[in-house]
Amino acid sequence: MIEEQAIVTRIEPNRVWIKSLQSSACGGCSQQMSCGTTTLAKLLPKREFAVDCDLDLQVGDLVRVQIDDSHLLLSSMLLYLLPLLVTLTSVGITNALLPTLESWLPEIALVTLLLTFWLIHHFHTPLLVRFCFKPLIVGRL
Repeated sequence: MIEEQAIVTRIEPNRVWIKSLQSSACGGCSQQMSCGTTTLAKLLPKREFAVDCDLDLQVGDLVRVQIDDSHLLLSSMLLYLLPLLVTLTSVGITNALLPTLESWLPEIALVTLLLTFWLIHHFHTPLLVRFCFKPLIVGRL
C-alpha cells in the first residue's frame, strides 16, 4: 500500500473531497525513485477529488489516504500500454485490409496514437479515479 496525507475540503453524504498535501521535503530527498509517498504525491496533484468514506470527518481534518500497488500498475498499463497496442493493431488491420494504403501507415499510426492519447486524457477522471485508482481513507491524523 502507498500512503499520503491529505486534507478534507468538503463533505457530502458517504463521500468526502480531499486535497493532497505534498511534502516540500520530497524535492530534496535521495529516495524519490523508490519512495511510495513521492509516487502517490505525484498522482494526487493539488486538486480536489471525491473519495467514498463513511468516517466521521470534518472540513480541515488531516487524513491518511492509501491506494493499492496493483491499482498503480493497472493505471500505468492503461496509460502506456493501451495506446501502443491500439496503434499497432490499427496499423496491422489497415495493412491487412487495405494494402494500397501501405505508404500511409506512419501517418495512420501517428493519428491513431494521438487519438488514443486524447481519448485517455478526455476520459482520465472516470477511468483512473473510479476504476483504477481507488483511494481509501484509512484514518484521521
